[in-house]
Amino acid sequence: MHPDDLRYPAIYHDGHAYFLERSEMHTASYFGGPFEAPITGVRHGPRRLHHIATINGDCFEPLWHVVGGGRLQLLYGMCYSGCDLKYRRSEDGVKILEMKPKSSAADWPYPDYPTYLPYFPLRLLRRVPFTLAQFSELSCQPFHEMAADVIVLIPPSPVLGMSLWGPSGDSECAQIVFQCDIAGQDVTAYNQCG
Repeated sequence: MHPDDLRYPAIYHDGHAYFLERSEMHTASYFGGPFEAPITGVRHGPRRLHHIATINGDCFEPLWHVVGGGRLQLLYGMCYSGCDLKYRRSEDGVKILEMKPKSSAADWPYPDYPTYLPYFPLRLLRRVPFTLAQFSELSCQPFHEMAADVIVLIPPSPVLGMSLWGPSGDSECAQIVFQCDIAGQDVTAYNQCG
């Protein structure tokens, strides 16, 4: 597979790839929409972070085995050029631990960027045995080792109903990469281009 083949989020964990797709029914996993919990920690602004996706056990079965229930809440600074982000999730919200840059750009990634990404439910399309090297082929830049239990790739999909990065960024296959622990507590997020 190639990075251009991805339309929806893909997850890698413990020798398996989980390919997600849009669901026509409400599910506990979803792309876009608002993030309803408080965000604390490193001050940033004036634009807020974007909720990219929330992934639950209905799409990613290893979360069923997390004591207390696991959930991946994926946030990213879409309006922060070259955003590198580290945060920790807790029961009462998210705490930003590190963030560069801390100031959003008025015209990044393009003027009048929406406050919320389009909302739609997600479901598991298929789970397949995959090596890290195979999953790396879906990435714009190869993964030589895992820095966390879980890697989530968010492609610049043409089926979102909006441009994630603007036409030039989307055509360069700019992706958002999330590296998380299995419980979804500690998350590192960054972007990469092909």
